[in-house]
Amino acid sequence: MMRTLCVILARAGSKGLLNKNVLAVAGRPMIAHTIEHARAAACLEKIVVSTDGPAIAQAARELGVRVVDRPAELAGDTATVAAAARHAIETVERESQTRYDAVVILYGNVPLRPADLIDRAIAKLAATGADSVQSVSPVGKMHPYWMKTLGGPDGDVLQPYQANSVDRRQDLPPVYSLDGGIIAVRRDCLLSADQADPHAFLGRDRRAILTQRGEVIDVDTAADLAIAEAALAGRPAHPPAVTIAGRTIGPDQPVYVIAELGVNHDGSLDRAMALADAAKNAGADAIKIQCFDPRKLLSAQAMLAEYQRSQADDVFAMLEKLQLDADAMAKLRDKARAMGLGFIATCFSLEDVAVMRSLDVDAVKIASPDCVNLPLLESLKPLGKAMLVSTGAATIDELQPAARLLADHPTVFLQCVSAYPVADGDAALGGIGDLPAGFVRGYSDHTTNVQTGMLTAAAGAAVIEKHLTYDRSAVGPDHAASFEADRFAEYVRLIRQAESMRGEGGKRLLACERDVRRVSRQSVCVVRDLPAGYVLRRADLTLKRPGTGIMASRLPGLIGRRLVRPVQVNHLLREDDVA
Repeated sequence: MMRTLCVILARAGSKGLLNKNVLAVAGRPMIAHTIEHARAAACLEKIVVSTDGPAIAQAARELGVRVVDRPAELAGDTATVAAAARHAIETVERESQTRYDAVVILYGNVPLRPADLIDRAIAKLAATGADSVQSVSPVGKMHPYWMKTLGGPDGDVLQPYQANSVDRRQDLPPVYSLDGGIIAVRRDCLLSADQADPHAFLGRDRRAILTQRGEVIDVDTAADLAIAEAALAGRPAHPPAVTIAGRTIGPDQPVYVIAELGVNHDGSLDRAMALADAAKNAGADAIKIQCFDPRKLLSAQAMLAEYQRSQADDVFAMLEKLQLDADAMAKLRDKARAMGLGFIATCFSLEDVAVMRSLDVDAVKIASPDCVNLPLLESLKPLGKAMLVSTGAATIDELQPAARLLADHPTVFLQCVSAYPVADGDAALGGIGDLPAGFVRGYSDHTTNVQTGMLTAAAGAAVIEKHLTYDRSAVGPDHAASFEADRFAEYVRLIRQAESMRGEGGKRLLACERDVRRVSRQSVCVVRDLPAGYVLRRADLTLKRPGTGIMASRLPGLIGRRLVRPVQVNHLLREDDVA
């Protein structure tokens, strides 16, 4: 994986809107939107803001982002993007003793860009081996074939900018313009480019990543600002935070483990109560049941799924025996809350939304078949409860309408495979990372492998749901894909172990690594006694341990520098040894 630094460029001065990077858009400083875009990307190791503006720096620091103070020579109108980005990466690498592979350059005055743009650009940079990737969008009516220059003695004669005979828009050849959404460039191209050529830093192999018109808004004028405000009006920059029964749910929080009782109570309240006790003793955070009425859920054409046919002959009769009424569910809810467990229910029918409201559930579960059931999702939103949406048997494209509908609602999308049970080879844990961007993600587990939970936690799931039963051999649709109490307890224990090993997330220097880093990294070392005033040549220098001197990657930049004091053979070169 490419080690990638994100540099957000935000100059204080502007020929258009004064202080545009901190102007309010959708109630937040404009640069806050770009910072949020960067934080949502999975590919970025570090984010910095390069600026000469105190207000911009303050806004960035308030959001917890490192600020690189831009020198005066890089703050004027003549300063290039490449020069400012070079200064930022050189500063960060010098301070952190870290060498990056690529740099993502974002502009602080772009409050709107596609959620996956940054990850797509870096993926393309890595996959193609290109020197750089930039986002472009179709020009539409502003096509160069239809542009004119003005000539003639009075300067009012229309002349084609580019001679052509195209009359219809649909006959125009495709042309794209740089939209300012992203520049992703290899570090070596950025640092070794001819500084006299402002575009040389993009390298020779320059690739494009396509956005649609309006997906990126680059604010340079008051009109642009109005367009951005309108585009973001009523649209949250990210879905609201998810809380269930007072617990914050997210990738930087302990994994939220749900014991899915489902219909494994076989329609018995006493058995459901016993399963709730087992869930608590096993270490689960919540229990979940199913709220349904066969008369409301099933049409005359309803049928059994393949995996259910060995358990029942008739779908209506099967579900009728597995139903808990509203009073029973309320008693189970009270027991769960008395034990400190969250109480979650799956709602299957529009007619059962009122039951969900009366139960005052802690969160609403959406079964996989209903992730495309927009009327049901819309009817449940007013309950104001977090929504957990399973995604079994759905494609990524099919999930997008639900993602748009729930963009303003606390939501967790759960990767799921709709089979009972699921073979290890079909567990598809990799799908967790493909779930809609910006949302909390999790996994609904139908496997019979006790290690699946820990692997899922390691893969980044913030919520894990697993069926709990009293007997895996019992008759019923879900028992075979469930765990009994002792197995479920082991499942939770392994999740907690993986959670501990996963750490707080992100690649960073740990305290336990500092000694090895200091002792084992290599620094620039001289190969012979050198006098004061000596001008360094490549042949005078090598690299040796420890890493307490000038970092190895800076060796080329020392060539031609003059020594201010003598340096003995086999000694590390220090910062204050060179002019």
